[in-house]
Amino acid sequence: MKITQVELFHISIPLKSTFYPSWIPGYPQTHNRFTLLRISTDADISGVAAGVAFGEEREGLGGLLAPYILGLDPCDLDLAHQRITEASFLGWRNFWMEAAFYDIKAQAEDVPVWKMLGGTDKPIPVYWSTGAKCKPKHHSKIVKQAREEGYNGVKLRVKAKTLEEDVETIRETRSRVDSDFPLMIDANQGWLVTIVDRIPAWDLKRAKRFVESVGDQNIRWLEEPLEMHAYEEYAELRKSSPIKIAGAELNAGWHEARMFLHFDSLDLYQPDVTVFGFKDTLKTIKATKERELGFSPHTWTNGVGLWLNLHTSALTDREYPLEYPHEPGSWTPEFRDGILKSPIIPKEGYLELPDEPGLAIPIDWDKVEKFGTKFFSMDEGDLRKKVVKEKGMITALKLKRRKDKEAKAI
Repeated sequence: MKITQVELFHISIPLKSTFYPSWIPGYPQTHNRFTLLRISTDADISGVAAGVAFGEEREGLGGLLAPYILGLDPCDLDLAHQRITEASFLGWRNFWMEAAFYDIKAQAEDVPVWKMLGGTDKPIPVYWSTGAKCKPKHHSKIVKQAREEGYNGVKLRVKAKTLEEDVETIRETRSRVDSDFPLMIDANQGWLVTIVDRIPAWDLKRAKRFVESVGDQNIRWLEEPLEMHAYEEYAELRKSSPIKIAGAELNAGWHEARMFLHFDSLDLYQPDVTVFGFKDTLKTIKATKERELGFSPHTWTNGVGLWLNLHTSALTDREYPLEYPHEPGSWTPEFRDGILKSPIIPKEGYLELPDEPGLAIPIDWDKVEKFGTKFFSMDEGDLRKKVVKEKGMITALKLKRRKDKEAKAI
């Protein structure tokens, strides 16, 4: 089997109401945007993947990537990882694309990806993950609804200018809800963005004061209270914290997760397969199991991202629930999952794993056409024309002979 075509789409789904994500304070988000990849093969099997996007910043990606993977055996996952690595040397972080290769390989083996990776078929518990800065009156209603519907906790967001306001927000919200229902907190300090509101970054002193001030509020974990590369500071915070410390959601991959592990920085690891890619996520899962640490991936990207991370969650013992993004009034399942046949909805706090081969993402291609624009498509014929045009016929033939010779030698 070999890859015969690479296609890329801009997806932009208008939200019903403006969303104000806590990770970009003050920023009005009006659309759910991401890049969708489809890889086709000569075996009539296609694989898909998606990566979050702010706009059309990946316009040049196809011309860079396609020459690396056209003609490649999509089931050679190690070589696929290497080719994506090579295409990343100029600064692109492209490991979200690995999902398409795993999709194809699992379809070829006629098994779901989670089963191919050695996962178990028990339902996946989920927690309700809000996205806007916590407002006690509003979010306490969400917590009560989540409890009634069987969710395994709710994650709240803090992003105030002062420590006192953040602490008061959490204590007031807890006072309005059942004291035994799990709450998580995300400080979103890992990758601070201040393009609108100038929210100050937390330092170790503020993080310590925060955990001391809310340590009696039955908080299951605190997420990203420090910058994403503050490995030693995280370790110091963890030693004294009455709350479990979580992070590594958008770090660059295994080499950075390994630094957290080296310094004993975290209790809970949260790599998102749409950022880390499958290979580095699997390494991280293996390492956390060996050290008896927690794993629960970040999923706040789009419906495809949530679906992909569902597969990696099948490799866990289900001690920690999976993130289920939902901010009522703006970022709701209908718009988060806008290109799927129907929204992903848990039943009594659990999601079932798909039985179909591959990733089995229920994409509605009519909706892709409605909300998306194909901005790149290249097949093997297109690539040959491109090489001849840029390198000349003689050089193109020499390159082909050399590549064919190398392929036979493997």
